[in-house]
Amino acid sequence: MSPIVEAQESKLPEAAIYIDKQPINTRYIMRDDHLLVPALFLKNTGAQVDKNEKYNSIVFKMKNKLFSLPIGTNYLDDYNSWLDIWKRSTISTATVNFRGEIFVPLIDVATKLGMNVTYDSVNKTTLITTNYTIESNLVRNVNTTEKLVALTFDDGPEDKYTPEILDILKEKGVKATFYVVGQQIEKFPEQMRRIVNEGHGIGNHTWSHPDLKNKWSATVKEELLSTQDQIEKVVGLQSDLVRPPYGSYTKAETVLFNEIGLKNILWNVDTEDWSGNSADEILSNVRKDLAPGSIVLQHNFGGNFLDGTVEALPRIIDELHEEGYQFVTIHTLLDRAK
Repeated sequence: MSPIVEAQESKLPEAAIYIDKQPINTRYIMRDDHLLVPALFLKNTGAQVDKNEKYNSIVFKMKNKLFSLPIGTNYLDDYNSWLDIWKRSTISTATVNFRGEIFVPLIDVATKLGMNVTYDSVNKTTLITTNYTIESNLVRNVNTTEKLVALTFDDGPEDKYTPEILDILKEKGVKATFYVVGQQIEKFPEQMRRIVNEGHGIGNHTWSHPDLKNKWSATVKEELLSTQDQIEKVVGLQSDLVRPPYGSYTKAETVLFNEIGLKNILWNVDTEDWSGNSADEILSNVRKDLAPGSIVLQHNFGGNFLDGTVEALPRIIDELHEEGYQFVTIHTLLDRAK
């Protein structure tokens, strides 16, 4: 079952829906005077959202609530954990598959999740109050008066830039933190072991580097746990740090991070080295945003050529040492935060 969309429309309209006062843009469909949004949009509320292929339905889970919406129907199946049964009821309009994307009736789903939905007719905006408090464990930098800085490298390990970076760090006596990708660990276990053996920190950067916002919750969880398992398999330990690829995540991911026990570490200094920046450009980006407690984002795989990263690294270290900075791992930085 598909919504009626005029043939001349090349793309769906977009609007901002406010979730706990934060505007989040989304595509939408108006069908029978009801607002439908992509099912994955509801992850922004903190709900876990999945697709059940066997029953061709979308499953929502939040706290003690669990229900599904069969695609192409205007039904909602609610799970009663006490009786271990599913109870079916009718909702305002059908859940639909439109151009391969599943859209669900926003008000029905949000209300069933225990949220309040209102419409501001003056500003023509939809407002959702989730009534759901999620502990944020996000860190972009730390508050400290000490001249501490953490260098971080994403997307490896691999066998070209990683050993060059490790050689420089070893020569300079500097410790860094590597956010590792599970499938890369599987391909280059020796480089992974070298990172750990030389005293650097490690963080979980998922198995295959997807944009987590666009993935079902079960897939996100598997991306994280399979990487944890691979880290343990290769180096005998697990990480309690995570960095979502592209820095992209929703409240649903925060719930999973907390559940697994992962601190979400982003950055406040972006070298933009993945774009192929020269060493001078990378150094300029570091100088621009650096302050005590900074976390610097660099890469040891992915993007364009990272020759600039390797060339800039000893210059960054030498210049910041001259300014009195000490290089530490993320764990040390967190431990010494005020």
